[in-house]
Amino acid sequence: MKDAPWLLVPEGVLVGGSEITIEPEEARHASGSLRLHAGDRVILADGAGKVAGAELARCQRSDVIAVIDEVVTVSSPLPGPTVALGILHTKAMDWAVQKAVEVGAAAFVPLLCDRSQGSHQRALERVGHWRRVARQALKQCRRAWGMKVERPLTMTEVVSGRLLPGYVADQESDIDGPNISGDCSTLLVGPEGGLTSEEQKALADAGWSTIALGPHILRAETAAVLGAALLTMRMQPEEK
Repeated sequence: MKDAPWLLVPEGVLVGGSEITIEPEEARHASGSLRLHAGDRVILADGAGKVAGAELARCQRSDVIAVIDEVVTVSSPLPGPTVALGILHTKAMDWAVQKAVEVGAAAFVPLLCDRSQGSHQRALERVGHWRRVARQALKQCRRAWGMKVERPLTMTEVVSGRLLPGYVADQESDIDGPNISGDCSTLLVGPEGGLTSEEQKALADAGWSTIALGPHILRAETAAVLGAALLTMRMQPEEK
């Protein structure tokens, strides 16, 4: 079953022994790009900790029915960081959201910085899209708990305490990635073009530290994913 494809279902519908109709978007994915057929095995996941083995009873275009057998509940999500990223153009932002899910981020916050791309209204309109991107990413990495995509925050809100102070990605920092603290759970990355000097000062005054994520200049989306991966590794409980 480890190699069975994953399909997403709404929260609260996974019950052992029951029959479930897969929602149209996921059904088309199953019958189309996955090329599944009746009798194939799948894993159903609700993004809230429940996963279930199931067999497809019917699989025709948007008409897909699965019969659930065993339901497993993952009691709590693994610890992961909050990633705050200055809003980028559509493809780069989508990529960052998707990869943040894959590396284990717990939450993702779009930031409205001086150099962000797009207006506040446009950012609010995109939140639903970014949440769908994050949910779809669960299937690739076989993740039982979803990543929260929060509403966009302004830098004024950030420095006033809406985010727990953590690290700001800064190539000029004296602290490098391997020395990142295990008790830090927030990473902030500016948009393309970086943070302004005024924003950098406001963050420093609010208790944020800086961290370098390698010797090279990174794209904003790359820095966000690399930093999220480093923090995720530091936050995992030690095996006993």
